Amino acid sequence: MGTEAGAPPYREPNLEGHRTRCPRVHLKRHTHCSLSDGDTCKANLAGSYKKDAMPNFSSKILGNSISALTAQQALIANSSNNISNVNTPGYTRREISLLNRADAAATQTSLSFGSGVEVGNIRRISNAYLEGALRDSFSRREHANVQNDYLARIETEFSLVGPNQTIGSALNDFYGALNTLAVDPSSIDDRITLLQRAEDLVSAIKTTYNKIATTQTELDYQIPQEIAQVNEFTKQIASLNDIINKRESSNIPAVDERDQRDALLGKLAEKLSFNSLEMSNGMVNISLENGFPLVSGTTSRALSTTATPSFGGASLPPSLEGRTLSYVVFNYGTEATPSHLDLTRSIKNGRGTLGGILQLRGHADPANTSAFEADGELVAMAAQVEAITRTLLTDVNEVYLGPDEDSTTAGYQSSAGDLNGIPPDVFGLFDFTYSGVKDADGDGIPSMADLTATGFDSFSSRLKVAFTDPERFAAARDNDTTEGVVEFPRGDSQNAVALADTKNYRFTFSVGSFAMLGTMDELYSSTVNYVGSIKSRAETSVAVAEATQVSAQAKRDELSGVSLDEEFANLIKYQKAFQASARIIKTASEMLDQLVALI
Repeated sequence: MGTEAGAPPYREPNLEGHRTRCPRVHLKRHTHCSLSDGDTCKANLAGSYKKDAMPNFSSKILGNSISALTAQQALIANSSNNISNVNTPGYTRREISLLNRADAAATQTSLSFGSGVEVGNIRRISNAYLEGALRDSFSRREHANVQNDYLARIETEFSLVGPNQTIGSALNDFYGALNTLAVDPSSIDDRITLLQRAEDLVSAIKTTYNKIATTQTELDYQIPQEIAQVNEFTKQIASLNDIINKRESSNIPAVDERDQRDALLGKLAEKLSFNSLEMSNGMVNISLENGFPLVSGTTSRALSTTATPSFGGASLPPSLEGRTLSYVVFNYGTEATPSHLDLTRSIKNGRGTLGGILQLRGHADPANTSAFEADGELVAMAAQVEAITRTLLTDVNEVYLGPDEDSTTAGYQSSAGDLNGIPPDVFGLFDFTYSGVKDADGDGIPSMADLTATGFDSFSSRLKVAFTDPERFAAARDNDTTEGVVEFPRGDSQNAVALADTKNYRFTFSVGSFAMLGTMDELYSSTVNYVGSIKSRAETSVAVAEATQVSAQAKRDELSGVSLDEEFANLIKYQKAFQASARIIKTASEMLDQLVALI
């Protein structure tokens, strides 16, 4: 092809070199520019800008904004979960940590803007001290509640007001009837009234004692149920220990499992006192206050109850009802050949439901021989009631027999007589149900030796009036000073007067670990004061424990609880951050479009 005159000769563009320098490379020949060897392509200038500068900023803008969107989504999701569980008992507020991404490509001579944000781990906002204080308040509350509930049943038997007849009112009525009969000892009506008042006294004693005894048995039956729950809690805690350890050793947060474990620790604290220690591997070890390990890592030790412990020997002390109290034990042996460790006293000395139950029910040392040697509060009440019973059977019955009629004759002969001149039996006024020989030593005098010989531990539930015929009451005493000769003048009431005077006698009361010197009124008043004192103490403990729990719960929730106001404020903040990040992406896109349009 020829050329026009004056025109430069046609030269084929250097496509290879142009493709190298110009980013707008096509497989076809360039038509957008004419290059000479010394020319510079505008497209190349724009392409060079995009290649050298834009990757340092556009990628940062987009990458940082995308990471910010992801982070804000995670924060919003976490707040959503917190809000969802605002009323979930035991839920611990969670937070997500955010980490600044370092700019790995940055050099000493380049600007470093960072590489955005990275979502870190989720963590529970919890404090071990506050959680422990809350668990302790649970333990104190349940301890006080169980004692207050059971003592409320017993208190009515000792009430000074109300329609129920008590031992105190029955004693006053009985001695009042004696004084009335002493005025006219031949009055059948007065004798019937006296007999009824004696029956009322016996009934009040039996009712009160039996109420205490059956309450002890009820508490004893409740212990296996409480122990079963303890075993279930410790088993679940050991299982959660395993899960938490495995997850956290793989850098996976176990926040839900820790919440579940804390809730179980709270339930366990309601049952008994224990010490807990979290290990470096995330597991919690639990031990009783005497050091016995309930949970060690992934292993839990199940407790049990038994009325035939291996450490008990051939016989164990009876309960107030004549049964055998159960012991809380751990069996190191087998079912066939048990080897029991006694944990009863250790649990009794603590708090929680089991501590409250055992302190009321009492713990009997296997070496004890009597139900009244146990160290429980119900046992102390029952011992004082039993002391009144034994005094009626021995000292009062002995006064009822009158002086020895004939000191020259072996044995004791009663000097008292009923309307027909018949002397009373050894247990002539107050008697007890027993088919054997009651005067075991045959001396004619009622004594503790006679009671002990029966093999019975308590007599309050066996107490009865010795006769039903009102004429059998021996109101008179022999007026003939000649030994062996008796004379009961008509209208004589010496024996009734002497019996009425026992109201002011100072007796030596001694039953089990209880001992006191005083009148029966003083003994009963002491019993009422004792019952009232421990009931009042239980009521106070309930009020204090509930207030302590409210305070501990408030302090725990202040740190670990979910605040709707705080979460709402966070949601607004996270939403604004999300919107800003999305806006940055849109801005970056518009910037790129404008740059491309300029090319």
